[in-house]
Amino acid sequence: MEPAGYDPRTLKGMGLSFAVSDRGACHLRGTFYKAELAGLIDTNKTDGVAELFIDFEERAVLNDFMILCRFYRDFYAWEELSKIIAVTTGMSMDKTNLRQMASRIVDEIRRFNLREGMTTEDDRLPERFFKEKLKDGNRITKEYMTTLVQGYYRLRGWDEKGRPLAKT
Repeated sequence: MEPAGYDPRTLKGMGLSFAVSDRGACHLRGTFYKAELAGLIDTNKTDGVAELFIDFEERAVLNDFMILCRFYRDFYAWEELSKIIAVTTGMSMDKTNLRQMASRIVDEIRRFNLREGMTTEDDRLPERFFKEKLKDGNRITKEYMTTLVQGYYRLRGWDEKGRPLAKT
């Protein structure tokens, strides 16, 4: 997929979202632009970006898994997702359980994509984002993106090539 209307030279966390999305430069898998536009994260720092992105990504995965409307996904915090699961399935799951389930889903999607030919080289942005600055001077570097992607892999429990490791 081509990147949506959120430029990673300004919204750098969206660069991570675009790079590691399981279906190309999708803005819907993590809706991370909302965190950046709301000021929940500093768009010029790498600290905390991968952690917060994973939180957004995992909630989005559960919303998709439960076939909830995408327009409301940001209204559902972990507690609401837990209630929805309980009401619809009878299963009592807290935030930890929900995050583990979402993480397993992300891992399985990743394994599928790797089996079908995806490689670590696919977890990147198009070169033009690194070569062209915006008129206001905003830019993103390969080093910044490498830091974010490697941090994402580490937090996901994947190896340096982005392959999920067996979890015990």
